[in-house]
Amino acid sequence: MDSAERLLKLLGLLEGRIDWTSQELARRLDVTPRTVRRDVTRLRNLGYPVEAVAGPGGGYRLGAGGKLPPLLLDDDEALAVALGLRVATSTAVGGLEDASLSALSKLEQVLPPRLRRRLEDISESTVSTLPLPANRVDHGALASTAGAIHSRQRLRVAYTDGEGRRSERHMEPHRLVHTGRRWYLVGFDLDRDDWRTFRLDRVTEPRATGFKIANRKAPDPVALVQKGIAIDAWSHRAEVRLGVTAEVASKYVPATIGLVEAEGNHSRLTIGADDLGWLARYLLNLPFEFDVQSPEALREELMTLGEKLLERYRGGPAGAEAR
Repeated sequence: MDSAERLLKLLGLLEGRIDWTSQELARRLDVTPRTVRRDVTRLRNLGYPVEAVAGPGGGYRLGAGGKLPPLLLDDDEALAVALGLRVATSTAVGGLEDASLSALSKLEQVLPPRLRRRLEDISESTVSTLPLPANRVDHGALASTAGAIHSRQRLRVAYTDGEGRRSERHMEPHRLVHTGRRWYLVGFDLDRDDWRTFRLDRVTEPRATGFKIANRKAPDPVALVQKGIAIDAWSHRAEVRLGVTAEVASKYVPATIGLVEAEGNHSRLTIGADDLGWLARYLLNLPFEFDVQSPEALREELMTLGEKLLERYRGGPAGAEAR
């Protein structure tokens, strides 16, 4: 093994485990501990932060910072990275398309032919039904918000609501939630003294204030976002008792459509919509019994729909043809 090949193998070993003793590295590289020390010095001179670890015989670990080391990937890892980069060109996060394509191009150039064929086979055989999101999240806003959450700092942002109204918001960010189509920021709104959800594609100019976040009991961020999507965003809200358990109901009612809660052998569905006619048709498509608790207008919509169906199909096919 020549020195260049040995340096790459040493770097791969340091990437794959947190700590190594000098003796372990020497055995894996089939060299003496003295040669290991020389190779570590060469890596440091090349800009890689190899740190010494105290202990019997001493040891080493690869620290953070410095140059991005060459990644030594196995076949499955390389294929996973390549597929991830292709997906990144059409996600809800904007501003990363060129960087993703550039990284993918570099990776494809060094992929062995067998892996390149596998990647091409998957790409050519796959069709996505997901449209490119109309409102994409700026990757800088995503990174700044995540940084404020990690460092537990208050955040000021410019926010534009669904009506196009722009406002300055001062908050304590808690979590980012990705639903597949959109990113949401869950945080405690200091001006409104309440927990709120914010669509991240409507957030601009996020900036950490340097003030630390207070210790307060936080809600389940996923549940809060799901409730906002399924209920709070709509003009009509309905309470429906379902004739099946919550476990069964949840198989038919996605969390982004309505909130299902257990009630013994039955369950309760809280659901929102702008159109009560759509809501009535949705309930009729469920394969189990239900009873609308509120609003009364939804009951009336169901009765009207039932009357129309009876009138349309009264008398069977002959009656339908007569019309």
